[in-house]
Amino acid sequence: MARIYIVGPVASGKSTLAKSLAQRLQIPHASLDEFRYVQDLSSAAGNRKRGELQTQKLFNAFLQQPKWIIEDVGRQCFQEGLKQADKIILLDLASRVRKYRILKRWTKQRLGLEACQYKPSLQILKLILEWHHNYDTGVDNLKQRIAEYNHKVLVCKNSREVKSLLPQEILAHN
Repeated sequence: MARIYIVGPVASGKSTLAKSLAQRLQIPHASLDEFRYVQDLSSAAGNRKRGELQTQKLFNAFLQQPKWIIEDVGRQCFQEGLKQADKIILLDLASRVRKYRILKRWTKQRLGLEACQYKPSLQILKLILEWHHNYDTGVDNLKQRIAEYNHKVLVCKNSREVKSLLPQEILAHN
């Protein structure tokens, strides 16, 4: 069985790692943003939240698969994924690395060089930097929420550790 939940703050590399592992392990993957938001170009943000019921329905259907990789910032509404995961990978990269990635990504999105599910406005950048700060200060409680699953958590502190992850190590790591 291979159920992997990749969690971490914004710009820690969750999506990149999820796509890479999914390809190597031949396992379906999803960003939980896909379950939470739907594109809506008429809104100021360029997307809108789905209703709680619809979000949970999509999420629960994905969890029914025997194998999966999901990635998220660790939102409370997706706690069931942490429970069902065989392995949780926490990407805990340095604040300065993540802040650089945030600014680089936002600039590329603003210039139309990188696609995104929202409108890359200054308001969005401010919100993303707030989420970044909330992780650094512990306000988001992510580390507390995954503490009960420490027996299945693998922490990566830098890009080198992330790049060195081998699928068999993830599945066998205890």
